[in-house]
Amino acid sequence: MKAMTNFKLSLLFLLLPHLPFCQSTDFEISGAITGEYNSKMYLFFEGNYRQRDSISSEIRDGKFYFKGKAPMPIQARLHMDQQSFISDIYIDNSQTFIKCTTKMEITNNGQDTLNMLSVVDVKGSATNKLKSDFEIWLEDLKKSKAPDGEKNETYYQKLSGFIRKYPKNKVSIYLLGKASTLSYLQVKELNTLIDTSLNKTFEAKSVRSLLNQLEKSKNSSNGVAFQNFILRDSSGKEVDTKQFKGKYTLIVCWASWCKSCRTEHPDLNVLYKKYKDKGFEMVGISFDKDKQKWKQAIAKDQLHWLQAIDLGGFEGEMARFYAIDAIPANFLLDKEGKIIGGGLTTEEIEAMIEKLL
Repeated sequence: MKAMTNFKLSLLFLLLPHLPFCQSTDFEISGAITGEYNSKMYLFFEGNYRQRDSISSEIRDGKFYFKGKAPMPIQARLHMDQQSFISDIYIDNSQTFIKCTTKMEITNNGQDTLNMLSVVDVKGSATNKLKSDFEIWLEDLKKSKAPDGEKNETYYQKLSGFIRKYPKNKVSIYLLGKASTLSYLQVKELNTLIDTSLNKTFEAKSVRSLLNQLEKSKNSSNGVAFQNFILRDSSGKEVDTKQFKGKYTLIVCWASWCKSCRTEHPDLNVLYKKYKDKGFEMVGISFDKDKQKWKQAIAKDQLHWLQAIDLGGFEGEMARFYAIDAIPANFLLDKEGKIIGGGLTTEEIEAMIEKLL
């Protein structure tokens, strides 16, 4: 196994000084992968994604292998290339065994390839078993037919019990950082149960970020009036979002460089054409920094609904007010300009419009 492996161990040691100070332990990660792939396997720790390509392993006969030193327990993150899902595991021992699977998803008329990487089994890490068992329970809860309010309360109580049992375990704060369906006050309360020894960990940053988003997301709660913004359209004219009162309005945040945004455009075009004469309006708000690329994307995607731009992007007034840190994002407004939905799929939008109109 070691002989067939190609990984840059020396660069791994360059990475480790950036991790929280702790006694480092020798580790080996042996992995097996099934499915479709045409790439190496890469490993990075915690948030050190900028250096992730420095640690790699050739995949031969469905096997890969890593060796090095790291402070444990630690979040190890696997991916296959720049267009790949990132899978998180925890290692806490000298030897860890991983089974993965992946398939290739081809998009954009064959121009883009995405590795749908997932970890299906981890042996040798008690820490990861805690994480995996909770995530499996949560997936089962999501699939249940219980009302959403009941699901959220069950989730909150389960996570509360977990954190109380393991207040010093990194998995507790990791799971809390993923609890985006809970309320700001719930997450804030659960955070007080986490032992202070974890305050400077990578996982703690995720919790602080989530609390910040949840606090701001109160602005985008259903029934709250949409904040008005004055932007410029593709011809340079001012667009005031309050001018659309009197119609059901979908506000779509996107950018020319956002592939997943542009993948939605054909369906959104169909939606607009179908309902534009029935009291429905659509407004695109681009987070582009380059006006020319924005205008080229509008023409290429044949967007005939109103397009405006916020050159501030994710640092702009709208993104900051609504804590938008990823696109595509959308808001559906009623005739009074109040938010009645957000983060909707085109199918969900059409179902709501059909019902409203």
